[in-house]
Amino acid sequence: MKNRKPWTALSGALALAVAACAPPNAQLVTTPQAPAPSARSAAPTEASLTETPFGPISPAGRKLLPIVQQTSLREITTSTWALQRSANPAVREAARTIITQHKDLETRDTDISTRMGLAVPTQPAPDMQIGIDRMRGESGEEFDRDYVNTLRKAHAEALILVSTVRADTRNTLVRPFADLAGDYIKTHINLLEQTGDVDYAQLPVPGP
Repeated sequence: MKNRKPWTALSGALALAVAACAPPNAQLVTTPQAPAPSARSAAPTEASLTETPFGPISPAGRKLLPIVQQTSLREITTSTWALQRSANPAVREAARTIITQHKDLETRDTDISTRMGLAVPTQPAPDMQIGIDRMRGESGEEFDRDYVNTLRKAHAEALILVSTVRADTRNTLVRPFADLAGDYIKTHINLLEQTGDVDYAQLPVPGP
């Protein structure tokens, strides 16, 4: 016990000496951070691709087809209500275009999915059904705001998925479908914004 104090003092002196000789910034030691993943890190790997007669399809492509089908089911239903209930000519114009173009997407989506042996949804996704059920009991300006903002937010999310699929797809059926879906989505976004009912604060914030 008597010998511990000198060694303790010596250890403390050595530590102070090392710190004093180090460069000014060397005392701020931080754990190196792992590099942020690049945008390409989410790209499909060869193992994740599913072979089809029309070229491989990625998980994102397999996700896109049922989501477009479910979205068409929701938006044809709610846009039909918009034609019946809204007094805003811009809302009615958006609804007419959305119905026509989603019927086209629905037909094309069913054909592509069937040719590749993929399941075709017959009902909207549960989260989409919540919005349908909510709008079922609305009317007037309340319906207009809910209809426009629900669809505008959904189109923002759909555009991100469509763009991701289009960027990497090797499938000859999915590629033109993604192109068309992207064009329709941008048309719908513009029409919904022209209604004057879009609350931009509800839209998803892009990541860095």
